[in-house]
Amino acid sequence: MIKEIISSEIVIKTKDPKNLKKLLELEIKRKKYKRSDSKIYINKNNLKIEIYANDLIAYKATVNNYINLLELISKTYEVEL
Repeated sequence: MIKEIISSEIVIKTKDPKNLKKLLELEIKRKKYKRSDSKIYINKNNLKIEIYANDLIAYKATVNNYINLLELISKTYEVEL
């Protein structure tokens, strides 16, 4: 029924988008997914994450990975994203 998910966006409002982008990219490079890809952009005080996936399972795994990383970053650095 679903052939592929073309893209999805997550927009995060943050005080320091450059450092958050660096941390996310560092962690994302450690764990690559074959069926999905993502790109991170800085837009003023926002961080925009575009997710491209081939199927729902790959999409869910990628989104959950970002959510887990954002939770870990907020707890580790005790910052408000």
